[in-house]
Amino acid sequence: MRRTMTAVAAAAVLAVLVPVTPASAAAAPVSAPTHVASATGTSDAVRPVAVRPAAVGWAPAIPGVRRFAIASTTRQVIVVTASSWSSRVGTLTLWRRAGAGWHAVVRWPARLGYSGLVVAAQRRQDTGKTPAGSFAITQAFGRRANPGTTIAYTKVTNDHWWVEDRRSAYYNEMRLGSRGGFARTTTGYNSSEHLAAMGSQYDYAAVVDFNRPHPVIGRGAGIFLHAYGTGSTAGCVAVSWSHMRQVLTMLHASEQPRIVIGTTAWLAT
Repeated sequence: MRRTMTAVAAAAVLAVLVPVTPASAAAAPVSAPTHVASATGTSDAVRPVAVRPAAVGWAPAIPGVRRFAIASTTRQVIVVTASSWSSRVGTLTLWRRAGAGWHAVVRWPARLGYSGLVVAAQRRQDTGKTPAGSFAITQAFGRRANPGTTIAYTKVTNDHWWVEDRRSAYYNEMRLGSRGGFARTTTGYNSSEHLAAMGSQYDYAAVVDFNRPHPVIGRGAGIFLHAYGTGSTAGCVAVSWSHMRQVLTMLHASEQPRIVIGTTAWLAT
């Protein structure tokens, strides 16, 4: 999403959200070990967490996430939690499924929208709110070369834009400016993001599939997981530059990664 409190942030796609049924929520827990790498790169063991056995076609529940079921084909999930809907900061945890449950790989501080969070279906463009929900991560980009992700990665040039023009047929897509079809301006109501000109926060970014691939015009475009700018985002999730590079080295298309965003209490119910 273009404008931030003092920084720029960007794109996403609205994926199918699947609530966990009461029956599945009541399944008996089993204990699974978890290991968390600290922000400094050192590792600290943490106590085992309870996970539920998977129903057919579904993975065990991620600790603390009961609102959304995760398909059994997904083996990597980034969970972003905030203390309240007005929070502008939160915590990002990358979980990986192995064996009977989920294991925390890294846990880092994160920045959110300058107006906090809102449920994805209620979000509106230019409100500065980060969409809460469950979304696929199928695309990444950056001003720098691919650091190692197997997700489709684009090294952006001066011709790459993220379309946020509400009048464009390419709304909420990456597009070459030379191909036209949108207003090539970074200011005004129907402006878009000129990706290469956005600064180091777009050195590495992963697209959050919010409001994609069939976008509702005006709900929002350009929601990304990207590196820190100078303040809160305009609706994206941001982590430090080194952490953003690291997370991209960990995400792999074969593991069908997702990102789940919300308040701690909302995700747990």
